[in-house]
Amino acid sequence: MADRFHHFFIAPKDFDASFAFYRETLGWQLISEWTDTAGKRGAQLTGGGIRVVIAEAHTAEEMPDIAAKAHAHSPTMHLDIHDADSRFAQIPQGDHIVIPPENNHWGTRWFVVRDPDGNLLAFNEMRQKS
Repeated sequence: MADRFHHFFIAPKDFDASFAFYRETLGWQLISEWTDTAGKRGAQLTGGGIRVVIAEAHTAEEMPDIAAKAHAHSPTMHLDIHDADSRFAQIPQGDHIVIPPENNHWGTRWFVVRDPDGNLLAFNEMRQKS
């Protein structure tokens, strides 16, 4: 089973400044942008072989589910995998598990783990959003 890099997620302090940095300073191309039900903006940009997703941070009141714990304000590395449940079964249980396998609202099945330094790794089984 191979874990492949998919995208890097950040919730910047200043969305507009980060968007301008990736788009104008680095010259990255916009793939998609959105505004969610809480009115928070997001965008996915690419520099060719790498993608970044930037999204305005949510408060616990705006996003009370467990996904809010995963993203908080920490950068998160997202990996593209074929089978989230099989990959999760290969990982020992412990307090490093932030989110067990679940379907999320953006169309993937995922789970999230935290490394000893607090960095988050999200394992995403890419699916079509239904």
